[in-house]
Amino acid sequence: MNFTRMSLLGMEQQKRLGMSELRKQAQDFSGLHKKVGHVIQENASRYIGKEKYLNGEQESHVKTQLVEKHGKRLWEEKHSPMYIEELTLEIRSLVEKQAPLPAHQLDVEVHRILREIIGWGYLDELLEDPDITEIIVQKFDDVLVEKKSTGKLERLTEKYFFDDEQLLRLIEQIAATMGREFNETKAELHTQMPDGSRLTATHKSISPDGHMLTIRKHRDLLTQQDYLQYGSICSTMLTFIQYAITHSRASGIVSGGTGSGKTHLLNLISQFISPTLSVITIEDVLELKLQHPYVRRLLTKPANHEGKGGFSIRDCVRLSLRKRPDVIIVGETRGGEIVDILWAMNTDHPGSWSTAHANSPRALLDSTLPILFGKADEAYSSMERNLMIGSALNLIIQVKRFDEDGSRKVVAITEVIGTGESHEDRIKRMLSVKQVIPNRVYLQDIFVYEQHGFENGKVIGQYRWTGYKPEGLVRKWRSKGVSQEEIDQIFFTTPIKM
Repeated sequence: MNFTRMSLLGMEQQKRLGMSELRKQAQDFSGLHKKVGHVIQENASRYIGKEKYLNGEQESHVKTQLVEKHGKRLWEEKHSPMYIEELTLEIRSLVEKQAPLPAHQLDVEVHRILREIIGWGYLDELLEDPDITEIIVQKFDDVLVEKKSTGKLERLTEKYFFDDEQLLRLIEQIAATMGREFNETKAELHTQMPDGSRLTATHKSISPDGHMLTIRKHRDLLTQQDYLQYGSICSTMLTFIQYAITHSRASGIVSGGTGSGKTHLLNLISQFISPTLSVITIEDVLELKLQHPYVRRLLTKPANHEGKGGFSIRDCVRLSLRKRPDVIIVGETRGGEIVDILWAMNTDHPGSWSTAHANSPRALLDSTLPILFGKADEAYSSMERNLMIGSALNLIIQVKRFDEDGSRKVVAITEVIGTGESHEDRIKRMLSVKQVIPNRVYLQDIFVYEQHGFENGKVIGQYRWTGYKPEGLVRKWRSKGVSQEEIDQIFFTTPIKM
């Protein structure tokens, strides 16, 4: 099915309908007044739009006039205050010609049509609110938002959609804008909005309560200063990561739960890659912004309605290996591509990184990665899997979102020492263990965050060095000219409260 801007605005040509559909359409358009559940939230004196004051034919005429006259300007200049003022005056004039409305009804219609023709209706108000970080439409009449100021979900009392059809029309419009489809056969939508926000929607054919929509709003990626200011990491741990990436070309995985800040931290890590190296990034939604002179980007492509033409993360990883990159950065690992990523790390692509969902470094190795290996085309024994993991990974950085205040912190930096089968001597020497289990990947925390409580609306705790020094990384730092004094400053003996 082809979507067009005209059809999504309700201006498509009429198709031949069956008798039942004709009866339904006659009921829908039987009167001039149709209720809509919008709340107009422009300023302190807001109008409650409980009725739609133009009928379908009048509204279609107004929108047709605007689309034919303005064309691409509706998208290209939608952020220009002067253009919005010009468009508003023109909409007012066209609406006045169609129906003589009282002043407050005219204002309601002008505002509604303006929102629908240049944006996402009254959803724009939530997208433009800087305090809102996530929008969750559980049902057309049940909208939740997560606020940055509280870090918690709140249910909105205002109604933004009158019925499921209105919500469906909005999702279809967004999908069409991004070159995607959303219907009963393509019942799941995962895409990126023009402003960078991540959108996921499900059709009512697979969600019995009605169409659902989730938008994780785009946020500017954090700098080193932001991480330190928010207490998400301490300066010495940040320096450790920088040295590990820059001087040692350590490979690893950023691990954490949903919304814990994995992608933001991956972007920060990527800034430490040497400017002399060639980098390829692989994502399903463009979020990484590397300030690097040699970056090539690959983006996944969903299959069409026939299940053809798709290009997965694994396809992108395999393609990237033919392009001679020095480093590969994969936005998120969710399936069998983990085999190709670890293979790349093991075959002269050190310094490569990705993210994965796990609650701890140990859970990542014992639970998440085995499940991902199980999704690969080839079958691997647990021994083969662990040997590949133990040889490929150097570090695991664990991040966590604290429910108490919504803050995100690096809670562990862990070294992957090796597998008992092939690194027995090193494990015994570095961990002082007598009995080494062959089929096990050994880990050792280097830095951890310990939560002590919750005061004045904030999580309190401390960053602590465990006393363990990763010998291999430190040896490379020395060979690259890092002084012993600088190394000693990284391994702090006094915990840092945060």
